[in-house]
Amino acid sequence: MPFEHIVDYDNRLAVVRGSGEGSLDEIANSSYRLLEDQSIAADYAFMFVVNSTALHPTPDQMWTIASFLERMLSRFTGRMAIVASDDGRISAAHLITFGADKKGTGRLRVFTSEDQARVWLLGADHQ
Repeated sequence: MPFEHIVDYDNRLAVVRGSGEGSLDEIANSSYRLLEDQSIAADYAFMFVVNSTALHPTPDQMWTIASFLERMLSRFTGRMAIVASDDGRISAAHLITFGADKKGTGRLRVFTSEDQARVWLLGADHQ
């Protein structure tokens, strides 16, 4: 499956790991699965790992991805992190984050490693 999510119930964290093509249809399907998953409470944190996807989104695709994440931010109250390690993905992730977090909550951030993201997501001041 191109995007699979693993839920760590002890830490209240859902990790979404992308691989393969990473098309918009696959991103949409993954988003809808997360939004409908009743086992994930509203206060869970999310980590989206996109290093292994082939998609390098166009500006139009970035806005579409941002709208999916905006819905996630409205449904869930926990922090969210995008993990991207190469320069092109990091830049796109920052633009997507800016488009998704229109209220400027700071709950969606970009990291270059899963360890950095996990520390922030599960930090002492984590909601």
